[in-house]
Amino acid sequence: MELPFGLKRLFVVALTMCCFGCSADKAVVIEDSGDRRIVRLDVASANIYIVEENGKRLMIDAGNPGDEDRYEALMRESGIDPATIDFAILTHGHIDHAGTAAFFQDRYGIQIIGGAGDQSMIEAAGDVDLCPTSVVAELLHMTLKGKQYPAFELDRGISAAEGIVDLAEFGMTGKVIPHSGHTPGSMVITIGSHAFVGDLIRGGVLRPEVPTTHFFMCDLEENRRRISEIIALHEIRYWHPGHFGPFPSSAVAQYLAQQLDK
Repeated sequence: MELPFGLKRLFVVALTMCCFGCSADKAVVIEDSGDRRIVRLDVASANIYIVEENGKRLMIDAGNPGDEDRYEALMRESGIDPATIDFAILTHGHIDHAGTAAFFQDRYGIQIIGGAGDQSMIEAAGDVDLCPTSVVAELLHMTLKGKQYPAFELDRGISAAEGIVDLAEFGMTGKVIPHSGHTPGSMVITIGSHAFVGDLIRGGVLRPEVPTTHFFMCDLEENRRRISEIIALHEIRYWHPGHFGPFPSSAVAQYLAQQLDK
């Protein structure tokens, strides 16, 4: 029997919320070479990444507030003492990417680096309007209203006017690229053949390896332009989003071509 459209929509939303809130915590090593080690920590479908290189440890993004213990547990299971993390770079200031930053800054003295354009959002504890990109996203938005994280000050704010920042400043190899497509202070971090792209794109809920338009994006045309800029970096082979993923650059290029054909 065919379900009414309203019931179908509620089913999809329930499934989406389950995938975000009920998924098992896991740590996955995505590179372990002589040059570096990169570990993805997934808690409630919010990815953070730990990069070890040149005797330094860098955390990329900080997940949702309230998940501090879960991230700490995954770190220790992966042989990472949180106290040995030198820096954290936030791809942007939304709650699911900056939510535990104040905790790690206060408890372990981790220096927090972020886009200067997001400092006002961070000072407002993540209180910002979102732009849903689908009906499911509109319903998901309702569950996020009023949620905040502990406010904090960035130890290093990177402005769009600075342009690309070399990670050599922090004792590592790679780049921080200001990318204001998702928030004013959004950034992409590139290390080796990897790009850590925050919410520039996401993986599918049911097919996490398939690139998909993020739930919240205020300027889709600008977002596509930003994606094309990262695709143009031929050294980048793998995309690591804040949710689900990862996927190869070829899959992102195919996604972008499909979006431009619509």
